[in-house]
Amino acid sequence: SQADIDNGNVPNTATTTGDCPDGTADCATDDDNHNEPMPQDPAIDLLKTGAFQDENGDGNADVGETIAYTFTVTNTGNVTLTNVTVTDPKVTVSGGPIPSLAPGASDSTTFTATYIVQQADIDAGTFTNIATATGQCVASGCPVSDPDDDTQLLGQAGLIHLEKTGTLNDDDGTDGVSAGDSISYAFTVTNTGNVTLTDVTVTDPKVTVSGGPIPSLAPGASDSTTFTATYIVQQADIDAG
Repeated sequence: SQADIDNGNVPNTATTTGDCPDGTADCATDDDNHNEPMPQDPAIDLLKTGAFQDENGDGNADVGETIAYTFTVTNTGNVTLTNVTVTDPKVTVSGGPIPSLAPGASDSTTFTATYIVQQADIDAGTFTNIATATGQCVASGCPVSDPDDDTQLLGQAGLIHLEKTGTLNDDDGTDGVSAGDSISYAFTVTNTGNVTLTDVTVTDPKVTVSGGPIPSLAPGASDSTTFTATYIVQQADIDAG
């Protein structure tokens, strides 16, 4: 029976008796014990499955969106497992422990977990974590454990927006524009994607842009002070209007 395997052996005592010639019943008796070992092979298997939720439905990952995890634990050995648990260093696993899991039995509903996506995860493009299932038993070789990992691809959208604003300066103080007057330029750079941008620069073929590069620009962040430029008006520009 399963209980015999869980115990690791089957103890058994046999008794022999015999009657004596004088008619005394069972005057001779003897016992002998035998303990038959039951080979044990405790084992456990964990299947971890993650699903990125994309709560805003834009197809990309955003900070605060979640990954939902389910865990299927299977007793792949031949002894009953007790106190079955699942742990994960990066998420809090809810549910359990499972008091008893028979050989061949699986449980896919007890354990769940949720991870909240961070900006560093999106910048990396993936999120990976490893969970471990453990179980106890009376057999030698217990406790048993099995790890399983899950990697989620996090959709990236690298986007940048530039707004360039020019201001004509009447440097010589005369009416209208004159050759030698200047145009001052300001540049507002905005990260409109979901990944952190680095080494942000602004170039312009007709002016020398001062400032930068910006080492890092987070999603949603803008910079309107780093980059500036000045252009000196030429007569050809005035003729062209």
